[in-house]
Amino acid sequence: MGNRYLEIFCREAEEHLASLQSGLLVLEKNPARTDLLHELLRNAHTLKGSARMVGLADISAITHTMEEQLKGMESGERKVDARGIDLLLRGADAVALITSALMRGEKPELDVERFVAEYDRGELGQQLHTEPRESQPEAALADTVRADVKTLDHLVNLVGELIINKKRLESKLDRLKEITGALPAGHVTELAAFRGELEEDVLYLDYLIQELHAKAMGLRMLPLRTISDGLERLVRDLAQQLGREVRFQIVGQAIEMDRVLLDGLKPILIHLLTNALSHGIESPEARAAAGKPRQGAVLLSARHQGNSVLVEVRDDGRGMDPAGIKTAAVARGVLDPREAEALSDDEALYLTFRPGFSTADIVTDVSGRGVGMDVVKKNIERVKGSVTLASVPGSFTQVTLQLPLTLSVLDALIVACGGETFAIPTTYLQEIVKVRASEIDTLGSGEVIKVRGATTPLYSLPGMLGLTDRREAGDLTLSAVVLKHCDQRIACIVDAHLGYSEVVVKGLGKQFRNVRFLFGATIMGDGNPALILNVPDLFESGRGVRRATLSAEEAQAAQRRLKVLVVDDSITTRTMEQSILVSQGYAVVTAVSGEDALEKSAQEQFDLVISDVEMPGINGFELTRALRASEQYRDIPVIIVSSLSRDEDKRQALQAGAQAYIVKGAFDQGLLLETVQMLIG
Repeated sequence: MGNRYLEIFCREAEEHLASLQSGLLVLEKNPARTDLLHELLRNAHTLKGSARMVGLADISAITHTMEEQLKGMESGERKVDARGIDLLLRGADAVALITSALMRGEKPELDVERFVAEYDRGELGQQLHTEPRESQPEAALADTVRADVKTLDHLVNLVGELIINKKRLESKLDRLKEITGALPAGHVTELAAFRGELEEDVLYLDYLIQELHAKAMGLRMLPLRTISDGLERLVRDLAQQLGREVRFQIVGQAIEMDRVLLDGLKPILIHLLTNALSHGIESPEARAAAGKPRQGAVLLSARHQGNSVLVEVRDDGRGMDPAGIKTAAVARGVLDPREAEALSDDEALYLTFRPGFSTADIVTDVSGRGVGMDVVKKNIERVKGSVTLASVPGSFTQVTLQLPLTLSVLDALIVACGGETFAIPTTYLQEIVKVRASEIDTLGSGEVIKVRGATTPLYSLPGMLGLTDRREAGDLTLSAVVLKHCDQRIACIVDAHLGYSEVVVKGLGKQFRNVRFLFGATIMGDGNPALILNVPDLFESGRGVRRATLSAEEAQAAQRRLKVLVVDDSITTRTMEQSILVSQGYAVVTAVSGEDALEKSAQEQFDLVISDVEMPGINGFELTRALRASEQYRDIPVIIVSSLSRDEDKRQALQAGAQAYIVKGAFDQGLLLETVQMLIG
């Protein structure tokens, strides 16, 4: 284990231990605080998982005993009394003793085996001699301070306000130029001089704001290595588990991105790397037989491209087979044979983004979670990125993610549309084109144009957004934007292009979270707001879909907490999953059987369903199929949590329409929460 991993773990452990020690003292005085008990359980559990990740078996063993004790308290089997608290504090002391010794590069003075044995018997046992952490050098304390993340976010938000007000000042300066130009010659000189001085002031203000913005963003920017350190261990362990020989390389770890984007990127990379090893890299024997080196190569690279970051995951494995993907798509009823025949090989690759789609003969879900590529695509869209696929059968697969540096400020094209002003993130913009009516053809029931020789669907952006759509008769030139998303291109007619601008993203508020087509809003230089379009929604909407204005019912729905239906005949599992989800802010309803779940799902709308498989009456697979068959739950995510761990069971779950599969044997609350957050946020 490298020192880097050890340092990261010890920093994390320090925070969890501090939370445990302070929380236990509060719990002792408030034994009925179940919410605090859950929090302490999470601390111990996370500490155990992290210790396992870095191979610290002693800490893992101690935190496991603490976790068991806390679970006992949670279930009521153990009392929350002074002795119980003493034991837990002693466990925290033992972990602190070990981490402190590790940081000094020394061997801990603790017989862990004896300690755990005594702990299990409820004995306080060995006297621990924990040492206070040495004070940091005064100079180091003077160089760094710890800042709350919310404070940093607020600082960035305030800088955004400055940028908006600077734009307003620039707009007023333009107006002053117009006034100066319209005045009689005798009155111009003094005003022109004043205008010149004001221009210099605004220019200097612009410089200062740019500097301030860069510094403020720098506080939130973190290098890719922040999340990539654990990936090396992940690939190593997966390779051993799958019997692969893999050379994993990371290039561009110093590339910095917004912390919020990095948080969203990590689960995506975990999934892509898992896919690369389980579906891409062949066994050493198969590679040798194919004339390849026994050792496969997986490369994770990141680099800047304009104001974006390109992140690529490439493996030299078996590649993706377009013919096999088409066959699977036809077999699953995603396409009919004629549509499949019309797809190019490149287009066929993107069928893997369809919900529940898999061509794998065996679901090698080594992580215990069968989240599909459709969820990866949704998560990329959530961080305003795009994804492209490239593959040659038998040679390689490459997944390229294009992500903005930050979600706080975006480069956008400003367009006028239906009497409103909209901002289109340039991440999705291919080009601006002028189209004559005579250049528009009809294909099927829709209009198309040729863009660089490619037939491209043409839509009216006002029509898609439900705004006034007026197209002048005759062969006048129309303005259109060509948008790209995955392998798709569409052209949208707009009233006018108003130029490119750096826009400060303002959230729309929770009450608008279900509104389609919109990602946020910004304030333009003239002080008027402009809505920022969520381009993936445009691709999904197609022609003639009206903008989803917020009805009273939808507004009410948006304001409520996300609701999860937990279905399990085991009260322990139901209680545990419910506790985990409720502690994270979800509203949870439980059902004791599939029949009970169908009845409750018919009575109210849930955002997610978590179901066991083996239950009295209809099982989890049948329940999932029944939900998928209903209009109300056709697109609602379903997670299967089961003790069944066979690949056949996982495959059945995916075929039934589930989007994730968690094996109870590998179950932990972090995995469940991570999966839930990936699916519904």
